[in-house]
Amino acid sequence: MAGLAALPTLRIARAQTGGVKVAVPAAPDVDKVLETAFDQARRVEVPVYLDGRGPYLFVVDTGSNRTVVSAEVAKTLDLPPAGTAEVHGILSAEPAPLVTVKRIRVSDVISSNLKAPVEPASRLGADGLLGIDMLTGRRIAIRFRDQTFQVSGSGGLSIGEQVNSRIRSPHAPFSVPARYKSGQLLIVDAVAANRPITAFLDSGSQVTVANLALRQAALAIDPTLESRLIHSALVSATGQRAEAEFGPLPGLRIGGRDVETSLVAYADLHVFALWDLETTPSILIGVDVLRRFDEVAFDFGEKLITFWPARTPIHPPPPPGPH
Repeated sequence: MAGLAALPTLRIARAQTGGVKVAVPAAPDVDKVLETAFDQARRVEVPVYLDGRGPYLFVVDTGSNRTVVSAEVAKTLDLPPAGTAEVHGILSAEPAPLVTVKRIRVSDVISSNLKAPVEPASRLGADGLLGIDMLTGRRIAIRFRDQTFQVSGSGGLSIGEQVNSRIRSPHAPFSVPARYKSGQLLIVDAVAANRPITAFLDSGSQVTVANLALRQAALAIDPTLESRLIHSALVSATGQRAEAEFGPLPGLRIGGRDVETSLVAYADLHVFALWDLETTPSILIGVDVLRRFDEVAFDFGEKLITFWPARTPIHPPPPPGPH
């Protein structure tokens, strides 16, 4: 969720505030490559400074058009109110209060006088959401294997990426052209259930969600799917709850490469109607699928998404607390 044309943050259940913390610099001077944390939904968190104070842990949310601040952080910093805006959840649009952040910084990316929606931390599962309004014209790389997050200028690769990109192997990176829709990068080269599909990358979503048109396409090639669906629900950062069915999705491919999935959620979400995609097989690809890769880079200037196939299975970090 977040903003006038915003997209949802989805979870099976409300995540608890915080997560697996990492050491971050006490001073506001943060390198371009940031160490990340994993929240309980296994999303990526990075240190963010608001009005020179912090760091606060924000979830990197490529499915959110606008950066969102938790109500608790807004109160602590006494951020001034800036009216209200409609926030699109999974069922409908709802009004949300806005606050003004005079200066918000992640790495060397700075935005001034940002008007951010406010939601309770218990819904966000973090101190806030880092939306793509902070990343326009830049390139970000989410490195799941070494748990880092890099912000750089649009175009170009790091030295390590340049070397690896010349390696001809199943582990070499591949890029997929993308275009914007409702302020979010839209993948155009994706296939599932033997059909071309519309696919969005949503790093703020714990689960991958397919619309009912894609469910119908999956049933067409595997009629037994319906008997194997598990009934459950999705809960958005706005607190909205939507019925969903969880099951396999056959033949997901991105950029001509097979992508392994476990279970996806099939649901009739408000955002599919908002994007006029109710009858087009479509999918929101969440962090559960993105973690199948060593790294995913979003170049918002070049409109290009680069995937780095996993060299070996990536094991999730242990849950917080005693083992």
